Amino acid sequence: MFYYLSLPFRISPIIIFGFLEYFIYNFSSIFYILPFILILIFFSVKNIRVREDLSIKYYAFLIFPLIFELSFVTYLMMEMDFLKPHLLIFLNSLILYFYFRTLRLYFSGIDKGLSLNNITIFGNFVLVYFMASSVYGLQSFLRVPVWASMIVFAILLGMLVYSVMYINKIDYSVSIFYIMIVCLIMMELAWSIYFLPVSYKISGLVLAIGYYMIMGLTRHHLMDTLRSRVVKLYFIFGFLSILLILLTSRWV
Repeated sequence: MFYYLSLPFRISPIIIFGFLEYFIYNFSSIFYILPFILILIFFSVKNIRVREDLSIKYYAFLIFPLIFELSFVTYLMMEMDFLKPHLLIFLNSLILYFYFRTLRLYFSGIDKGLSLNNITIFGNFVLVYFMASSVYGLQSFLRVPVWASMIVFAILLGMLVYSVMYINKIDYSVSIFYIMIVCLIMMELAWSIYFLPVSYKISGLVLAIGYYMIMGLTRHHLMDTLRSRVVKLYFIFGFLSILLILLTSRWV
């Protein structure tokens, strides 16, 4: 039997949109708006009914939207442009809506994981950008110690990689090794990027591209679809993108 979207699922992205619009005019409201948004996301995912013969771990599907929203709100506080926050809030609500919608299809058995995997690839790229930019931005604006920021980043990244592995049905006994490898490589890359004389947004974008390359190659390897052509495409895309960004960005 298939189930359709529940009420919290339908309206939660709209409610989050409204609260974030209020938030950008009153940053002090973060102490009650952020917890409310995270709780709303939690119940929105929990309220999606699962087909009886399908066994899932809810927390694995909560990792992406909760970390995404936490990173996005942090990033939003550092965005000084007048128009851009409104566009970002709209993008944020749109991503949440399509993620919830795809979860409904997956939980009901209509989607076998392909659509969910596709949206998490795009969503994780955007998430890592917000998360990395927030880490670098907090170091610039609040002088948060680098080591503390990197520890938080590593923990959140490890949770994110775990959720990707779970969605791709990689056994935990196998995925734990790759989670550690991906996190170590990303931490090395994040530490190196920290010393680049570029803005926190550029640093976050470079790290997000690095994550896209590393996770893409890892996913293909685990699914036994890694070919020389795939490796070349990822490296050409990644290095050309990073080179273009660094050459066209303003160095500080």
